[in-house]
Amino acid sequence: MRLASANARLALIASVIVSGAGGARLQSERWLLTRFAEHEVAVEIALEREPSGKTWLVGTYTPARATFHLYGKDLPKAGIHGVARPTLLELVRSAAIRPAGPLVADQPTMDLHVAALGLTFPVYPEGAVTLRLPVTVALQDSATAEVSVTYMACSDRTCLAPVIDKRMSLRIPATAP
Repeated sequence: MRLASANARLALIASVIVSGAGGARLQSERWLLTRFAEHEVAVEIALEREPSGKTWLVGTYTPARATFHLYGKDLPKAGIHGVARPTLLELVRSAAIRPAGPLVADQPTMDLHVAALGLTFPVYPEGAVTLRLPVTVALQDSATAEVSVTYMACSDRTCLAPVIDKRMSLRIPATAP
């Protein structure tokens, strides 16, 4: 647990940057909660607080293959006729964190028509996508949050196995908002 606390402090320190003309200024504070790779997609989950005080649970999904895309967050959980899976970051349970709005993505989706299936899917552009869930945080000491991630990476020729409702218990450091 001391290592996690040290990592949280380092992440906080790293969020202070020096700008050339204006001296030191505080940007968003960031606490890395976990990272893993499964089915050729690297996932990093963090908690971020903007200088305005708004707090986000953030998931960045990066396919290992350059030509692979991820599916849009608004795709039905079971896909379309069982095909494909949305990219999701969901807060399952926590006494310290509650959703404060809808999940947003840093990339727009585009329609991908698969003629062989006669179906059209919302997909993000090739490469990484970051999902952000606004949250309210109320904690006195460190706490835990159970989150779930879902995703599936594909190219125009093949798809990798999906990760569906992968649940993780994350430690929210006491230094977080």
